[in-house]
Amino acid sequence: MPRASLQPLPPPALPFSEFLSALMGALDQEGLRFCVLRNYQGFPTENDGGDIDFLILPSDLPRAISALRSVQGIRVVGYAERTYVASVFVEGTSATSGCRSFQVDYFLSLSWKGLPYLPVDAVLQASIPRRAGTLDFFVPSPVHEAIISLLTCLIISGWVKDKYFPGIQRTFAADRSAVIAALLPQFGIKSATRLVDLVIDGDRQRVLGCVRSLRNSLALHNLFHSPVHCFTAISAHYAREIAVRYSPRMIQTVCIVGPSGSGKSALIASLEPILQSTAKFVQQRRRGPQGHLAELQRSITASPHSNPEGPRSWLVSMITLLLCLFKEWFDQFMGKKNLTLRLCKGCYRDLPIAPASYRYGGPRWFARWVGKLFPDPDLWIFLNAPVEVVQARNQQLPLAEILSQFEAYSAFAKSGERCVILDASLPAECVKENAYAAIIDALAHRADNALQTRF
Repeated sequence: MPRASLQPLPPPALPFSEFLSALMGALDQEGLRFCVLRNYQGFPTENDGGDIDFLILPSDLPRAISALRSVQGIRVVGYAERTYVASVFVEGTSATSGCRSFQVDYFLSLSWKGLPYLPVDAVLQASIPRRAGTLDFFVPSPVHEAIISLLTCLIISGWVKDKYFPGIQRTFAADRSAVIAALLPQFGIKSATRLVDLVIDGDRQRVLGCVRSLRNSLALHNLFHSPVHCFTAISAHYAREIAVRYSPRMIQTVCIVGPSGSGKSALIASLEPILQSTAKFVQQRRRGPQGHLAELQRSITASPHSNPEGPRSWLVSMITLLLCLFKEWFDQFMGKKNLTLRLCKGCYRDLPIAPASYRYGGPRWFARWVGKLFPDPDLWIFLNAPVEVVQARNQQLPLAEILSQFEAYSAFAKSGERCVILDASLPAECVKENAYAAIIDALAHRADNALQTRF
């Protein structure tokens, strides 16, 4: 049912230090073995990275999720799982000024394509205690941390992070034999020794040149020692990657609609910064990159009377709309790598309401019929405002057109189960907070359903 008003959410009330303390305390109460992989130097008040990375055993993931959800003052608003990491997005705390959410990653394996380069159990057993303020936790041994910091980027992505390289180089030089011993079981003496010596020498280009040989050594080692497990692990890895990259469930869409002049563009611009870390990627929706799709997009973002050209012919309009339908469904399955939140200004269902905005010259019944075939967003936000407010903001729009759009949008909003009606005549800050509250509520509901299904 549509909701006419919402209580805006306050800024994050849970300081990052309290969130860390509560989360680690909950993990301890669950009896989990865990360690913080990196970027813990600023704890407990600051976080050096964009998220926090915990290493846990795969069998402990359900309890780790339960521990996170037990923290008071936060809400889980997103979840994405791969074979090697489970990413949880929580609202209510942040380590970044101006942001209200934070990402927690539970690493389940240290691997490439499902093939481990370091055993998780060995890293956890060798982890060492660390104290930061009143916070006690475990971190990997210096040798393991250096290897993880190097190989997480090098063997997986084929590059080296400048941020970590000096520390990696120092550890490799100070504990050369221990590093080689840790790498030897998975890569062999030749590849392990060559990599360590190149890192010590600081030759980054030659270090990058080791990527292929490291991958080959890791694959051959696993294939030779455990061929069945090797094929199973690789198959599971790609199956999960396909599910994450090509499943529509990894897209969360918020569609903001309303008459021209209701403030859709300004609202999206104000929401995008504070919604960061509610998903891996938060972006304004971009439609077709070229040709008539780009032309349609330009007409969408313009005001109804800013384009002096008249509508296209009925045939061109109908073909363009069908091509947009195909492109929209194509984008539901392609063009993403992880959980993505899309903020959309308007939608294709606007066509029969305000066809002049799109230079649409086809029949309205066709626009209404095709509009129903587009994928539905997770949330509609209808910006409602008195006619005089809209007319003051967009004086080029005739009064008759404003009234027509209001009537059509109101009927549409009241018929939707996932639609929130907001008063766009309120101050911009209040509209932003109300919209933010609606989005967080929708994301939390969807994430809760996903976690209940998974666990």
